[in-house]
Parts: sequence; C-alpha cells; structure tokens
Amino acid sequence: MDKSIIRNLGLTDYEVEIFLVLIKSGPLSAYEISKKTGLYRQACYDALNRLQEKGFVSFALRNGKKIFQAINPQQISEFLDEQKKQYESILPELLKMQSSGGEDISVEVFKGKRIIKIALRDIINTLREGGEVLCSAVDENFALETDKTTIEQYERDILLYKIKERVILKKGDKGFLKKGNTKYAYIDEKYFNPNPLLIYDNKVQIIMWGNPNYLIQIKSKNISDSFHKQFELMWKIAKK
Repeated sequence: MDKSIIRNLGLTDYEVEIFLVLIKSGPLSAYEISKKTGLYRQACYDALNRLQEKGFVSFALRNGKKIFQAINPQQISEFLDEQKKQYESILPELLKMQSSGGEDISVEVFKGKRIIKIALRDIINTLREGGEVLCSAVDENFALETDKTTIEQYERDILLYKIKERVILKKGDKGFLKKGNTKYAYIDEKYFNPNPLLIYDNKVQIIMWGNPNYLIQIKSKNISDSFHKQFELMWKIAKK
C-alpha cells in the first residue's frame, strides 16, 4: 500500500501507522497500539489525540480503560474533498484489512470540528432504506451556523431516502428544514437542553457543544428503545 496517500490526508507518519494498525486489528488500548507499532506510549497518546481531533479515531471505555477504534474507512471518503479520489484508490484494501465483528452494545466518542458531519452521515448511511429520526431539544440555528454545508446536504439526503424526522425545539424557535418529512413540536424554555439527542434505528447520539465539541454514539437496541419511549412522552406534551 502507498502510505504517502494516507499521509496526504493530513496525517503524520506516527498517525498513519496507528490508523493502519487499528484498521487491521480492530479496537485496541494505547498499550496494545504501542506494542504493535513499536512507538513509545506518550507518542501513541499524542498521535491518538490528534487522530481524534481529525475524526479518524474514536474511543470507548471498557472496564475503565480507553479502547481506541478507527473510523469506518467508507465514512472518511465522504467528508474528504481534495484527496477523495486518492483515498478511494486504496479504500478496497483498507476495507479488506478491517476487522469484522462487534458487540451487542458499543459506545464511541468523537471530538472536534467534524462531529456534525460524522453524526449526520451515520444517520443517512443507517437509514438509506428509509426510517425515522427523533431529535430531542435541538437548537437547529446553532447547528446551521456551525456547519451549513453539512446541514444542507443532510436535508437533500433525507428527501432522497424518504427519511422521516420528528424534532422538538424550544418554544419560539423555528425549524429550517422545510422540504422533507420533518414535523416540529415545541417545549417551554425551562425544559430545553441545548445539547442535541438523536435517536434512530438501534442508535442514540448525544452532541455536547463546547471546546472541543463531543459526539457520543451508542449502538444498542435496548438503550435506543428506552430513549425512544422517553421521546414519545415528550412529544405528547410538546405543542405541535
């Protein structure tokens, strides 16, 4: 494989080595990454932090220990522009290397400027055959100001794939998705939480605005069902 193509995506040599190890081996601790790459632990931690900022790696806590995982290679091709063609030339090889399998419950944490893009692309990729997204206490204006291009693409995609949405906003706000199958309801400001909660299929996403921004993505049918029930209660009391 021509590693220079991956470096051209904006990664250092250390970051390339760690990313490829995670693609090939699946989720690993920093200690395991250090052993497989031959890098010092501190160099691993520094490179992992940068990879998270760039959106290439997420982590989950297992028994109090951070376990790191590479983002699905297919997602990377969707938010890279200038280097997209180069990346796609090595995509089949990366997908072949990627470990398969998974757990009944998985939790991934992303941080940085690209979390809206990561969140909305996963919704579209998951619901390409149709479905519904439940959005609780969302400040759509803030999301639009943060990444307008991604939001506009999301609106086009929910139309294309016939994805339904129900969105709960703060009373007085106005939803900006006008063309799709989006229904809005409104709650009093005292109940409003500016951190979005998105529920779809067997997944739950929690976005936390700050410096940096964080995205927590949970994959679990039971947890998704629980949040779904809570949303339905809120939807009943919200004004349509």
